[in-house]
Amino acid sequence: MTVVPLQPGDVDALTEVMARAFDDDARRHLGAPKGGPPGYDTGDFLREHGFDPRARAFVANLDGRPVGAIIVFPGQDGNHVLGCMFTDPEVQRRGIGAALFRHVEAVFPGRSWTLETPGFAESNHRFYTRKCGFRKAGERDDPDGAGTVFVFEKAGGATDG
Repeated sequence: MTVVPLQPGDVDALTEVMARAFDDDARRHLGAPKGGPPGYDTGDFLREHGFDPRARAFVANLDGRPVGAIIVFPGQDGNHVLGCMFTDPEVQRRGIGAALFRHVEAVFPGRSWTLETPGFAESNHRFYTRKCGFRKAGERDDPDGAGTVFVFEKAGGATDG
């Protein structure tokens, strides 16, 4: 697997991966056929957030094809935000997500990381706590009315694995 910066030419193929990942979560956790943040299945999400001048985005490639991505908002003060991460359901549980996070931790060492993820996404919670070393720090209502959002935090340092 290789991790490379997101390029405009990656958006179409990566949008298909993102749609599969978010739709898989919606089916498993909500019993819904589709679901994700606005623009997750059109490429608009990646174009808006992946190329935000404050963000850095990376693509995981396996056997020459994109299988995941991560978007981070590095803080100049060493406090970073993980904005979005996803992997293709076909390759989940193979260490790709953990490798993506380890990559951004190496590129952006710092004091802390924060992220938000849907309260219903139990597999995300386990991944962030068990594989990336985060801890649940709180909950809040999603301003878009999509239920509860869980907030996770991590002090700077290496991941577990």
